[in-house]
Amino acid sequence: MGDVREVRSGRFADLDGRTVYDLARLRQEVFVVEQECAYPDLDDADLDADTVHFWIDRQDGGAGAAACLRVLRGDGEWKIGRVCATLAERGTGLSAALMRAALDFLGPEADVVLGAQTYAAGFYRKFGFAEYGVEYLEDGIPHIMMRHKGTDPK
Repeated sequence: MGDVREVRSGRFADLDGRTVYDLARLRQEVFVVEQECAYPDLDDADLDADTVHFWIDRQDGGAGAAACLRVLRGDGEWKIGRVCATLAERGTGLSAALMRAALDFLGPEADVVLGAQTYAAGFYRKFGFAEYGVEYLEDGIPHIMMRHKGTDPK
């Protein structure tokens, strides 16, 4: 049986200081340190009332998040972003559990976009996302835009 850790979620205003720190630290470890992308990860989108953070805690019971992502509303559409997991937890299904939780939260009618690192496009295809547009570089890393079309609620 796979990992059964709880997917947790909340809006910034509902998160305690430790959780905010843990999520920011994980994103910093992955995007800024590991991927060597010097950019301001913390942005106003984290604070927006529509943004929902999803995460799974570390298995060893230690402090910190093992994986996280955020769902935000921008330009009239839903976006999933900042999908990451600790190096030790990659390949264990945590990011997949977070994606399922985020898509469940948004519901079957939601149109959702994300900017995927190109190497990870296959992961997102498993959840019904399809590439559109042309590949682009963000912080020196190839990305591709992907869209998940909601079902027709007939």
